[in-house]
This record gives sequence, C-alpha cells and structure tokens, in this order.
Amino acid sequence: MRIDEATRARLARVSQAVRLPAAAVPVLLPSDSNDVWRIGPVVVRICWRGDRERFTREAAVTCALPAGVPYPEVLDSGSDGELSWQVTRLVDGAPLSTVWRDLSRAEQHDAVNQIGAALAALHAHRFPADVVAALAAPRPVGEMSTSALVGADITLLPVRRAQALLAIARRDGAADTALIDQVAARFHKLADADPLAAAGPFACVHGDAHLGNALWKDGRLTAVLDFEWVRLGPPDLEIEPYLREDVTGLTLIEVREVIGWLAESYPAMVAGPDLVRRLWLCQLANAVRELFLDDADRSPGSGPWRRLRRIVTSPDDLLQILPAAQ
Repeated sequence: MRIDEATRARLARVSQAVRLPAAAVPVLLPSDSNDVWRIGPVVVRICWRGDRERFTREAAVTCALPAGVPYPEVLDSGSDGELSWQVTRLVDGAPLSTVWRDLSRAEQHDAVNQIGAALAALHAHRFPADVVAALAAPRPVGEMSTSALVGADITLLPVRRAQALLAIARRDGAADTALIDQVAARFHKLADADPLAAAGPFACVHGDAHLGNALWKDGRLTAVLDFEWVRLGPPDLEIEPYLREDVTGLTLIEVREVIGWLAESYPAMVAGPDLVRRLWLCQLANAVRELFLDDADRSPGSGPWRRLRRIVTSPDDLLQILPAAQ
C-alpha cells in the first residue's frame, strides 16, 4: 500500500502527543474513513476529516461497554482540534469478512449469531447519562455543508439531512438534476417512516457493524470494532450496512441469509413497524451520501449514480435480501 506524505505527517503529529512503541515498524491498514496503523502491540486510528468528535463519542461509549460486547482495550484517545485519535491494544483475530469463505455454513451461522448477541447486549445496556447526552447532542452543528453532513453519520437521517444534501447538489449543478428531484420526491413520500425522526426511546446502536468490523478467532467473536459511527437509534438501523453493495462482499443470497441469522439471534432487529419503508429510506439516504464521498466518481454514469437510479423507483433490491419482507 502506497503511503503519501500527508498520511505519514499525521502519524508523526500524533506520535508527538502519544507514546507509541518505538521499536515497531508502523504498518498502514485498510480503512474507508481514517488512517489506521498497526504498530507492534497497538493499533492507532487517526481521524482527519468529517466530524472529528466521532472519535470522542466512540471513546466514551467503548469505555462503558457491557461484557457482552468485546472491544479492544483503549490505551489512549485525544484530539488537537484538527486530528483526533484512538490507541487500542491489538486483538488477536481476523476480520470476519476476510475468513468468511473459509468457514463452514454452520460456523458462519454461529459467527453471525454471536454478532447478533453482541448487538442485543449493546442495545440493552444502560450507559451513563453523560454518554447518552453526548450521543443525543445535535449533529452536524452549524452550517449544513456537504462535508459536515457526510461526516456526521453513515446513515444520512433524520431525512432533513438527506434533503439538505440534495439541496446542495441541486444548487451546485448536480450531474442529474432530474434524478435529484425524483429522490427528493421519494424522501417526501417516505418521511413518515423515518426511523430517526421520532424522539425515541432509542438504544445505543453501533451504526456500522458489518462483517469487516468483527474480529474472529477459533470460533469466537474476539472484538466488535469501529464504533466511530455510534449513535442513538432503533435496532433495525444495524441492518443498514448490509444494504450497501460495496461493504459486505457477499452475494444477495448470502446477505439475505446473514440478515435472517441476525434476526434469529436478535429478533428486535426486524421487529420495527413499517420495516420495508424504513429500510428503504435508510438505503436511499446512504446512496445519496455516497455521491459526495471524497473519492466518489461524480459523473452521471458512475456506480453511485446508477445505484441511486435503480433503488429510488422501488424497494425491489431490499425485498430480495430482507427475509421479514416476504
């Protein structure tokens, strides 16, 4: 993996604030949102774009997790205003997504059941009042800019956030204004199903608990990683990562099976009212967000635009992978 000078400079800057293993050679690991380094017995994650406060929220939550949610020991966390970071102890195990094809079907079933059990424990846990307050604080704060909206949460809800991003796209001359108008109309029709518009009661949801964020070793879930997108919400919000085509690496049949196993171990994940419309709204909101990611291809024929055109007309894609919808 090629490492540019800006990435190296961010690590050097954090190294001045945090004592890191001096003898170990830093190894840059794959990550969609941050710089992630393995340095001997520790992992260093550096947030340098979007809402830097998401690492602050993550640290607050992960320091108060229940025993049923395995997470690496947090050794240090902090921010200098422009960068935020977290240092955790290295946990033995491989991302479940990388070993999935090597597992038997029974092992896959067991692994997903363990993820479901961990999510159930997370949602049932009563966090300290200050942690809940941090999660409940409005975001983004201030101007509704593209970077602020994209960097606040993976799921661009409540729907007013997605509508704000569409307004920016229209103002800036989006590649396909007719599609933008079609999506805006669909958001209007689905607004009453917005799972995050109500006051709750909500649980603490991980927000990105896909197979790549679960470590697996010898038949055991050793860690649930990357709580940076943690937020208050309903249990079915944990299904959203499996609606993103580029996240799981699974076929539609496999995704359907995984969601079924999650529902088996944690029925509340598919017990919400009007589930298809709720998840369709989540799927659309994420598809809009993907148009504005830093590395997104903004041409009208690109993958993100094609995906948005396909899913805005009907929830057929969703119906193929959601067992409870049949």
